[in-house]
Amino acid sequence: MPVSKLLVRNRSLRTALALLTLFVTAPAFAQETAPASQPPGETVDFFGFKFSQSERFKFGGELVVGWSHDGAQAALGFEKQGRVGMAILSVAGKVSDHVRFFASVNPVSESNARPACGEKDYFFPNDPNLYAGLGPIVKCDVEDGLKRVDTYNTFSLDYITQQGMLREGYIDWGISDSVSLRGGRFILPIGFAPRDIGAATAKDMTRITRLNAEANFGAMLAVTARRGERAIVDAGLMAVLGDGNREKDYDWFYFVNTSLDTNSAVTMVASARLTPIKMIDVRAAFKKGYTGSKVERLPSYWASKRNDDALVVSVKLSPTSWASVFGEYAKYKWGPTVSSGELVGLPALDAIVKPGYFMGALVDAPIAPKVRIGGSVVREELSRDDSLVQYLELNHLYGVTMGKMDRALVVRGFVDVNRLVNVSFFWMDVSNPYPWTSGSWPVTGPVAFTGRDSDRIGVTVTVRTP
Repeated sequence: MPVSKLLVRNRSLRTALALLTLFVTAPAFAQETAPASQPPGETVDFFGFKFSQSERFKFGGELVVGWSHDGAQAALGFEKQGRVGMAILSVAGKVSDHVRFFASVNPVSESNARPACGEKDYFFPNDPNLYAGLGPIVKCDVEDGLKRVDTYNTFSLDYITQQGMLREGYIDWGISDSVSLRGGRFILPIGFAPRDIGAATAKDMTRITRLNAEANFGAMLAVTARRGERAIVDAGLMAVLGDGNREKDYDWFYFVNTSLDTNSAVTMVASARLTPIKMIDVRAAFKKGYTGSKVERLPSYWASKRNDDALVVSVKLSPTSWASVFGEYAKYKWGPTVSSGELVGLPALDAIVKPGYFMGALVDAPIAPKVRIGGSVVREELSRDDSLVQYLELNHLYGVTMGKMDRALVVRGFVDVNRLVNVSFFWMDVSNPYPWTSGSWPVTGPVAFTGRDSDRIGVTVTVRTP
């Protein structure tokens, strides 16, 4: 290349880098012109350590511990479980008038399934023998593989798949008073958050709430319309990596790190929340995307490109400050794409449509200046169809067919002190049509297709900082 062209190219590159640097750092430089005096911050006792809290730098923490009886874990005698489910530490800050950041970590990262070594008379969908001759060698996890099978059979109290210890980590740029841009890893605003409907951990959540709970890496453009100080409309448009729900549809992908993106296409999510008055909360979210991808040299049903679409509509009515009723409808589209099915020798299959709903009521009443008691009752019905059920039906295994429903009834009660300490009790009646597909019941032998009901009962304690 001629020297003159090389110099021009280098100058162009330097100019582009300079403009990019100016664009990124301009809000921070603008802050330097603000008055040096800042409002005094408050001091908070953070689990025994005192920190000065302010808009510039603020620490937070949440500790969730729980004990439960879970019938799905009874096959190996682990139905009685006590766990520290979450020990979340967070830090938030204000870099300038327009730029803020947030990061949280949870060292108790147990939500991912592990490859199981298998057990006589039992079927485990996470058994690496299913991949024999099809892909790279996958070593089984002797300690956790039989107990962290899928969302139907796990000891995890958490419900978010993390990037190692990192739960969330993002930067917000306030473009204006009503428009902001977020980049990084964040929890997608799909459906009600667990706390909105009284849930504390994965053990007492409805399955729809667990399916909607997804943290992913990407960007979000958000718009807010306000009436006075209260937001009446929140809307967001997101482009994120496409592997947030990979495990939930048994797209094991050789058990590689779920925070790595195996999908070449981004997933698009649009969500909106409307609260015209305090007693009405209406939300809607639509997701269009894929998880996984085809690997032509290693064709496998368990490592393939899958549909990952969702439509979720949520409504909550609060006629009083201490009582509300709510409901949520969800319709998912899962299953291998046509091209992935052809790669592993399957006939042309339609996508798996997985509809469901839950509805319930929540009571939260004060009995003292800083003490509240309450509870909730929730009823859920959701299609059991997914890629595992489809695979077993296609191969005529274990009496599994498509079209069955997964049902649950959740009853909760709680005592809450100053919104900082919460003690919750729950009972969950679970009606899973195929508990043996998750290693909970044997599929061969003298007691095949029998076992403990998958019902759960337990207590959780949550402590959080102000």
